Amino acid sequence: TIPLGKESYTPEADPGVLAVKRMYAYFRKYGYDTICMPASWRPSRGAGIDGSDVDEILALAGVDEMTIPQPLLDSLSAMESTVVSRNCEAESDAAACTDPNFRLTEESFASYWDTDECGKEKLKEGMDAFVEETEKLIKILIDKF
Repeated sequence: TIPLGKESYTPEADPGVLAVKRMYAYFRKYGYDTICMPASWRPSRGAGIDGSDVDEILALAGVDEMTIPQPLLDSLSAMESTVVSRNCEAESDAAACTDPNFRLTEESFASYWDTDECGKEKLKEGMDAFVEETEKLIKILIDKF
């Protein structure tokens, strides 16, 4: 499902894409020794629209690294190469970053977290998926042994 009560977004306006682009720009601007590696994908324009399964991947082309499951790699490999263009550039994204460099305290983190609906939703999705996969693994192990 599409978050925040909306059925679809253009890929460039997708909250997940915007969050990753903001983090990427911030890390580059302030020289953080880390990589930005998105790993959770959904169709920005809504499920069932041809090519929408890779909307976010294409919108984030150029970010440091990505974790992409095989079915989405298959979708990408079936596309014309002209569809793919670099949308994340370290130097220009860093230059465009307007976020101040700051160290988070527990209190300031809680304040920011309270306003981050996309972050809360993605964390919940990730944790739910992790629990689901862990339960599947436990069942496999129990059945096997």
